[in-house]
Amino acid sequence: MRASLARILFRGSIAATAMIATAVHAADPPKDVKLYVFSSGGLTLDKSILQNGSSGKVTIPVGFFLIRHPKGDVLFDCGNNDRIITNPDYWGPLIGGLDPVRTPDVAIDTQLAKINVRPADVKYVVLGHFHADHAGNIGKFMDSTFVYQRDEIKSAFWPAPGFATFYISGDFEPMRSGIAVGMPNKVKVIELEGDLDLFGDHSVYIHRAVSHTPGSQLVVVRLPKTGTVVLTGDAIYLQENLDKNLLPSIGSVYNPPGMLDAYAWVRRVRDLEGADVIFSHDPDTFKAKKHAPEYYD
Repeated sequence: MRASLARILFRGSIAATAMIATAVHAADPPKDVKLYVFSSGGLTLDKSILQNGSSGKVTIPVGFFLIRHPKGDVLFDCGNNDRIITNPDYWGPLIGGLDPVRTPDVAIDTQLAKINVRPADVKYVVLGHFHADHAGNIGKFMDSTFVYQRDEIKSAFWPAPGFATFYISGDFEPMRSGIAVGMPNKVKVIELEGDLDLFGDHSVYIHRAVSHTPGSQLVVVRLPKTGTVVLTGDAIYLQENLDKNLLPSIGSVYNPPGMLDAYAWVRRVRDLEGADVIFSHDPDTFKAKKHAPEYYD
């Protein structure tokens, strides 16, 4: 059991500061919770980035997820910025280094339309971290409430030396207030310094994992039929990394011991609850999952 401090800020004012204690094991989730799996295309890169000691090119998915809950839809990550579909210069040299899929069908509006969801319908956007392939489409969800770790947004705007590569400030600049405004956030946010049971019913649990970045987080979804599903974000890249405690290259892990802690935490949830684990970037396991409009319930 873990207690965590959640600092919750809404547009223009601090609404609350609350201590939230949440058990890893949970009661039965609401009956109508569903999980949809989407992809924002793919990236082609050297496998050593994902797994230290490996080599060769690999094409990985860019997963993002929608959780349908009776109290509102929750998006976990929002993929590559759709601007690169028509304007590759937006990513600068990353376009050549990552060779993203840029066909119109990978646009987030097109993907969400598979289940008749528009960006305006999304209540919460939970950001695993602020890298270009996870926070790219923030600007399309300006009416949503963004959920992130305080350390992560600080890192996004001014990262530590050596860790700036994948933060594209244009992706998250729309979140920032204008000149001479006391509050930094232009949008509604829940700014965390720990874990959060989003709806208070254990169905969507956000876990802080200082690992890949200073404010990485992953999500545990508890479904009425499927059971528990862990969405790892980049706290764990590949199934093999989890199974063998393999770390990515040094440039892809801000806190190596923290990443190993994340592995151990996910294994604990998996073993205690018989959880499935969905990796945003593992090409083999991701391909084997149901994809929208199919869903897990």
